[in-house]
Amino acid sequence: MQDTAAVVIVAAGTSSRMQGRDKLWIPLAGRITLARTIDAFEASPLIATIVLALNPERIADADALRESEHWRKIAAIVPGGPRRQDSVRRGLDILAGFASPPAWVMIHDGARPLVTSEIIAAGLEAGKRYEAAIAAVPVKDTIKVVRDGTVHATLDRAELWVIQTPQVFSFPLIHHAHHSAAAETAVTDDAALLERLGHAVAVFPGAYSNIKITTQEDLFLAELLIQQGLRL
Repeated sequence: MQDTAAVVIVAAGTSSRMQGRDKLWIPLAGRITLARTIDAFEASPLIATIVLALNPERIADADALRESEHWRKIAAIVPGGPRRQDSVRRGLDILAGFASPPAWVMIHDGARPLVTSEIIAAGLEAGKRYEAAIAAVPVKDTIKVVRDGTVHATLDRAELWVIQTPQVFSFPLIHHAHHSAAAETAVTDDAALLERLGHAVAVFPGAYSNIKITTQEDLFLAELLIQQGLRL
């Protein structure tokens, strides 16, 4: 395997909290949200290959967008599965079929269009050092456990982090995890599979501006961040 990095961009969700609007295809400061996400990895000299895992209904649109944008790194566009981890696995399987699979792979949410070159670089450096590393930022707010409408406990904020993407892994390691028994039940991120297998996962600095577009309010915030050059 060559010491190169690929990225699987996962964009197969249903946008259930966007009132019927596909968040990835909504213009964000004049540019399609998904295009902004792809731009970041297309422009990075650290990324050799991009695989998109999309809602099957959007594959033709994405293929047309690839042609119009003249993106060179997109090697495949695959239909996503019923769960996020199924979509990721399909993307990883494409990479595994290459004559020279990548040594390292990033997994990134298509709905995080404000990822920066600095985050990508920090992620790859951490991934190479630890084999598994995830973008994260410290929690700012006090977090309480609530049961039946009553506070049950107050958690130690010093130990709490908000997890983001990209998540960066040794390719053989994460590909194996996605085909292991640990993947039979649902997880909310790829690092959780390695946690189930007992593998340590490091964190590297994300950014508070590296938000995930989930609601209409997120779109408004993302546009403001773009206008301000991603500075909070």
